[in-house]
Amino acid sequence: MLTPLQQEKLTHYFRLYDVDDDGCVARADFERVAENVRALHLAAERPLEHRAIRHGFLLRWETLRASADADDNGAVDLMEWLRHWDEVLADDGRYQGEVAQLADRLFELFDTDGDGVLGADEFCNFYGIYGLKAAMARLVFLDLDADGDGTVTREELMQMVHEFYRGDDPGAPGNRLFGPVGILG
Repeated sequence: MLTPLQQEKLTHYFRLYDVDDDGCVARADFERVAENVRALHLAAERPLEHRAIRHGFLLRWETLRASADADDNGAVDLMEWLRHWDEVLADDGRYQGEVAQLADRLFELFDTDGDGVLGADEFCNFYGIYGLKAAMARLVFLDLDADGDGTVTREELMQMVHEFYRGDDPGAPGNRLFGPVGILG
């Protein structure tokens, strides 16, 4: 069962996708994120990779819809979303498939210089796919840079992902993986 903190974080994450604030996420919301990836840095340089990313986001939507859309209306409301995440987080196999593998893939995608770490600008691009502001990204980046070396390693990112999804420590830096909970912008 999701803790109150997990519910708060996952509600915040839901709102990142629910851009039109209609109380539901749908295929178009996932298409928007994929389009933001293209607009940020894949348009001309890597069209094949963009198609794969778009396909991945749409597959992710279909997985979510199939699992969470209890009323079969083609959209997932907040209660359906939270039930879905409760099931995913309780199942190590689903967590690995729906969270850890995606985080690992996004790390590869946003490590645009291929140096094995995310710098502040690369992290800002990650934030940009969700429509979050670069200024907030830079502040959060400082929190997520666990060792203060100016980069986020794959291991640091995976720790933050774990703290965001499965953690219940209110002081954990990973809680802010998608920005300060309760604040969008």
